[in-house]
Amino acid sequence: MKKILLSLILFTGLLQISCSEDSVVDSSNVPTNNSVDVYVAGQKNSQACYWKNNQLVLLNSGGINAPTANKIMVVNNDVYVLGIGVGTTTTETFPMFWKNGVLTNLKTSLSSADDEVVTVTDFEVVGNDVYFVGYTKRRVITFEDYSLVYWKNGIKTTVHNYGGYVQNYSKIKVVNNTVYITGTNNRDSSINGYYVNTVFNEIPFSTLNGLAVNNNEVYTYGTANNGGYYKNITTGSETSFPAVATVTSMLFDNNNLYLTDVASIYKNGAMFDAGQPQLGGIMDFKILNNNTYKIIQEGVAPGYISHLTINGVEAAQIPDSEGTFLSLFVVQN
Repeated sequence: MKKILLSLILFTGLLQISCSEDSVVDSSNVPTNNSVDVYVAGQKNSQACYWKNNQLVLLNSGGINAPTANKIMVVNNDVYVLGIGVGTTTTETFPMFWKNGVLTNLKTSLSSADDEVVTVTDFEVVGNDVYFVGYTKRRVITFEDYSLVYWKNGIKTTVHNYGGYVQNYSKIKVVNNTVYITGTNNRDSSINGYYVNTVFNEIPFSTLNGLAVNNNEVYTYGTANNGGYYKNITTGSETSFPAVATVTSMLFDNNNLYLTDVASIYKNGAMFDAGQPQLGGIMDFKILNNNTYKIIQEGVAPGYISHLTINGVEAAQIPDSEGTFLSLFVVQN
């Protein structure tokens, strides 16, 4: 699709696709100074989808019920989306993955005769390599024996065997062929930290929410010692950030460090974006060339509204009765 400036024309088109008539917001004052493509992933009318600028793209469900797209990445003009759907019962879930709209059911494609994929919690794309991280359980035993695993182009590596049930939401980054994964080292998730390939590194009294990369240095972030926390894994430097209870997301732009606690965004440790009082939590955000893109949810499910804002100006919204925005990706043209 023709790459166009983020402007009134772009977002009027996006709003017309993603929202009902009474949801349209005047976005004529959306200020940006660079040409980008904005991708927003989520769900519309019980179908997994994403919006690219002014076009809605519905994703094939493959017969799986109520699929939702919860992470989107664009690498070398290829669009990658991770999602989840449910089976015949609400307790049966199916991790789903689309590359340029082509669906792969990860439960069937990554399971083996020995173990079954329970969940895929994150993915990473490096060049032409696609990595997934998630949890499997052994098939031929009478109790639930779970393992933390990652797959590179479909080839599985077992990171840790738990010998029982475990529930965790691991994240993955890959830098210079080294695989970094957040996770737990025991079944009750009381010993938390990160794995470098398959070697565990504990961060005491922590809950880790994710990983970030800047100039080939890898960071992990979340909560430690009852406050916000992040660590430069590459150098070993640790930072406590008591201004927030937890760091839910962190990223870099032009060597500036941005983090959020859902309510606000901080830049290099100082308040950067306090948000708008009438809006709720930040579901996802990106900073690109000093422009700020956010997905925010207002209200409480099932009555919440998802908003897309750019530099503090609302550009789109969708009510829960129609769908939701969950993940954001911005590509510089």
